[in-house]
Amino acid sequence: KKCTVGVMMKYTKSNEKINYEAEIRDMSHDEFKNYCLKVSKEIDDYCKNNNIRIDYVVPILRSGAVPAVYIANELNLIKFAPIQVKKIKQNGIYDHIILLNTLKDLDKDKELILLVVDGTFSSGDTANTALDEIKKTLPKARILFSTICIRGEENMPKGIEKGFYGFDLPREKLFTYPWESADMKENHPDQKIENIFY
Repeated sequence: KKCTVGVMMKYTKSNEKINYEAEIRDMSHDEFKNYCLKVSKEIDDYCKNNNIRIDYVVPILRSGAVPAVYIANELNLIKFAPIQVKKIKQNGIYDHIILLNTLKDLDKDKELILLVVDGTFSSGDTANTALDEIKKTLPKARILFSTICIRGEENMPKGIEKGFYGFDLPREKLFTYPWESADMKENHPDQKIENIFY
């Protein structure tokens, strides 16, 4: 299913202008589930081949919440330690802050194996903010990173042990997850004035 909205332009943190295509493709639940299964199998194979077990699933809220649950169920993982990054605007400039970091309660001297989960890795601003916070909080942790959609395989975050993704899609191509609507792409709750901290 496809729908069309007005052509959108967005500036990233690096002021790179992106001309998004007008067409937004709706991802079906089956497609989403298949991407989760693909990522889960690759993670499972990696863990078996390297004789490691994931200690905590770390969803980056909100984008990583739903994929994290699917992946955790596939891998039979039960311990979650979410982290939430929020976009803010200060003096006319957008930035990101940490709203929630449940990893602070974990043993920082232990070499924990974390599976960090994001929904879509695009500019990397949110995920990299979360990853930097995780590394500060748990400096000995080994980090596996997974995302359903990556905007360029070469953009996988640096400083992680291994990265996994469901599919690669150019940044100008838009899609919605099964729980989203096309309207959310232009009117996303994170963009609403009342949800941006000044």
